[in-house]
Parts: sequence; structure tokens; C-alpha cells
Amino acid sequence: MSKSIWIVGAGHMGRSALAILAEHEPQWSFTVVDRDAQSLAAAAQVDPARVRPLQVDVSREALAIEGADVVLNMAGPFFAVSTRVAEAALAAGVPYLDIADDVEATESILALDEAARAASTSLVTGAGLSPGVSNWMAATLVAEYPEADELRVAWATHEPDPGGLAPLRHMLHMAVVPALNIEDGEPRESVGFRPETAGEYDFPAPLGRIEAYDTAHPEPLTLHRRFPHLRRIVCQGSLRPAWANAAFSTLGRIGFGYGEPVEIHGVSIEPAEFLWQLMWQRHRARNSAPSETTTAVHVVALADGEELGARSVIDHDVMAVGTGLGAAAAVLAAIESGIPDGAHGPEAIDAGVALAHFTTLAARRGAFTEGILAR
Repeated sequence: MSKSIWIVGAGHMGRSALAILAEHEPQWSFTVVDRDAQSLAAAAQVDPARVRPLQVDVSREALAIEGADVVLNMAGPFFAVSTRVAEAALAAGVPYLDIADDVEATESILALDEAARAASTSLVTGAGLSPGVSNWMAATLVAEYPEADELRVAWATHEPDPGGLAPLRHMLHMAVVPALNIEDGEPRESVGFRPETAGEYDFPAPLGRIEAYDTAHPEPLTLHRRFPHLRRIVCQGSLRPAWANAAFSTLGRIGFGYGEPVEIHGVSIEPAEFLWQLMWQRHRARNSAPSETTTAVHVVALADGEELGARSVIDHDVMAVGTGLGAAAAVLAAIESGIPDGAHGPEAIDAGVALAHFTTLAARRGAFTEGILAR
């Protein structure tokens, strides 16, 4: 059956989701929205006959959505633009999904719950890899171990290059905003990406045991909404190699994690964009052999501090691939099984259906070849 999917954001992650969905659903058509003409041109090349580019800066301009069956928002940083796109979807009466991975964006979407119910439509935030696949794995663990009173979510990534500007903004932002965890059944803030919050996790090989740190990801917030009986829920993250964690934490806190432009000799410069340009220049100048790439998510269920079981996924490609797969799986699962009206975290999507789509799509790409690992 033909569907019209609007994808907002034509960066690495948006184009990843577009390519996956276009390959899986040859009858679907796509409208791709971005402010950058080059990104739109790259997106259109996925399938020029089925992809319509639309140049709009959603951070500044109104987005008029017409004829869409689903809106998938892949435009970051999400703390800056999510609400605008979600409100455009509400105005059109179209189901909305995003891959937001920060607490501010998640809270802004959840605050639209009453408006979504009044519009008889659904908003789902955090439907990517982490959050997204992480939440669905957590839901399967809670179902398997009803005695669980704690969930620990951890992610790890090693990228071969500096990547896009929006992910860099997100990483630096996490160093200057509080992390939100659930402790003794109540939300509690802690410092983000600091050594004093370290926890140890046994990731699948080749990562093995690594340290991860409290991070301002939204998994604890939405998992707590779905499973309020859980005593403790934390989300921690780790950059590889290990020294990168302290480096990004320091860079964020000394000023690069703040969005306000700085005036230098009459020129307005955003700190994160300056750092991004610098990192890319140094990366191109190195001429070193490509480093190994890793993307992994690990979720543990516990009772009284003792591990009951764990679920993991690991891949040797950039995070954009895993996030694109998670987002594509969310779209397919949402269309297949439906989502209640209102604003939700990814737990509103049937976890079994979403994970089945994720593993099927990943297998077609030769990604996450070990599937969902259980112990």
C-alpha cells in the first residue's frame, strides 16, 4: 500500500532512514525537508522519482505539511527544533515520530499530550537507536523479569571522523546540562558526563568491560512513565577511545557546549561550529588509516542490585546507520500496529514489532549481524 512519508532533516541520519525505508517500501513516496540545498540534493539521489526535496529552515520558518501519512523528524539538535516540527504535524493531524536524544526535547514533546489527544493523533519522541531500540529492549526485559526493580541503559560509540554539526552540538550540550535519572522512584538530576558518575558495563566483544557516565539522554524519563514501579533507571554513555570522554566534558564546560554566538573582530561565531570546522580540518590533514568504528547499546535489568538479564546490540558502522534503522523500524511498527492518541516515548510502539522490524532491516544492510544479544 502506498504511503507518503515526510522526513525532516536530510543529514547523515535523515538520509540513512530515507534510504532504508525507500528500499524496504518501493511503493512509498517521500518528502524530505532541510535548509541545506546540498543535503537535499543528496537525499533526492536516493530515488529521484519518489523523493521530493523541500527547502525549509524549520528553526526559523513555518512548515506546512500536506498529504503526509507520517512525519519523521530527524533534524537536530532536537532541543532547538522538535517542538516546531511536532506542532506542524499536529496542525496537519498527522502522526509524528522523532529521534530526539535529549531531555529538553523529550519534555517539550510530552507537554503536547493534551493537544495531541484533542487532535486525535499521536506524537512519539525518541524512536531511534538510543533512545528507541534501547527502550524496546528495556521493555522486553521488564516483561521477561517482572521482579525487576532497576534498569540500566548504556551506549558506546567510536566514530571514524567528526561527523555532523548537530550530533557534535548534542555531545557538547550533554556536558553542560544535568542528566536525569530515576532514584528511589523519583526523578533526580546529576552532573552530565563526569567521572564521578561512572558505572561499569560488560558490553559485547570487542568492547568488553568499559566505563560509562551519566548522560542527559531521555530513556529514564520515558521508561519511568511506562514502568512507574521501577525503583531505579539510569542512562549512561561512553565515547571511545576512553580519553574522549574527559575531552568532550571539558570542551563543553569551558564554553563549547553553549549555543550563544561569540563576537570576534566583528564576526559572529557559534562555538560548536568553530570546533566542528577545526576538527574536520585536523581530521583531513592527518592522512591516518581509518580507525575502527563501533556503535553499541546495552540494557541490564536488576532486582536488589543483582543482574537478572541483559540485551545488547553492536555494530561496526557509524551511529547514523543504527539510528536510521531504529527510526525506520519505528515508522514501520507505528503503521503496522498503531499508536494511541497523545504524546509518548518510544515505549508506546509495540516493542516486539519494532525490534522484529529492526533486525529484519539490519539484516538486509548487513548491519548488527549478531542480532539482539541476550544473556
